[in-house]
Amino acid sequence: MPARRDPVFRRRLVSALILGPLAIILLWLGGLVFTAWVAAFAAAMAWEWIQMSDPKAPPLAYAIACATASGAVLLAGQTSTQEALFWGALGTLAVGMERWRRGWSIEVLGVLYVSLSAGLLASMRADGDHGLKAVVLLFAIVWAADSLAYIAGTWLGGPKLIPQASPNKTWSGFIAGLAAGTGAGIAAGAVFDLNLSAVALFGAVVAVASVLGDLSMSLFKRSFNVKDSGRLIPGHGGVLDRVDALMLAVITAVLLERVLPLGWSTA
Repeated sequence: MPARRDPVFRRRLVSALILGPLAIILLWLGGLVFTAWVAAFAAAMAWEWIQMSDPKAPPLAYAIACATASGAVLLAGQTSTQEALFWGALGTLAVGMERWRRGWSIEVLGVLYVSLSAGLLASMRADGDHGLKAVVLLFAIVWAADSLAYIAGTWLGGPKLIPQASPNKTWSGFIAGLAAGTGAGIAAGAVFDLNLSAVALFGAVVAVASVLGDLSMSLFKRSFNVKDSGRLIPGHGGVLDRVDALMLAVITAVLLERVLPLGWSTA
């Protein structure tokens, strides 16, 4: 069992059993309820990013970052994606200007990454035609890929995927996650009567993006000399530790939807 190889497995499981149903309920409700929930998560993510990348940052830096991320989500979910992108870019510039006095760094772009990924998730759900179905498809792929990659990697072990990024990620976990994410995408696509061949490709690419998102955050944390982004979620660490796979996946999904004929118009 994974619990024998991972001492925090039970805490991870309990957290997932609490957060998973809550996410599903809020996703189903949609509207301002879902947007506000994502905005709160985005603010926490921005806070953790500043805390990791700039431990000596003053309160102003945290305030700007949190306002940038949460504001971008609220605009994306309630007004327009264009306004959200403008707000996110403007806020990132403000974070950079504040940081300039202490030595500017490319790390300030992490605030833009948080704002973009969270804002696009809110924007996706706000789509009046198929917003709920699109986010369900995305969540199915990412959750399946992330869960099976963790379970297979913990149980089977084997050669490391990229040990420089994460010593716990294995090729067995990657393959299992890719297969699970693709399969979950096809299953959701069948329920929504989508183009299954397009959905299979969509699921595979989004599953890979989720793995890369996880690995990229691991690289950032290593460069910041931290293990976890925070301690808010038992068994996982911080909010960024829990949603790192989703961040790049949602950006990838939004881009892919524009080029792949998933079949939403007939769903």
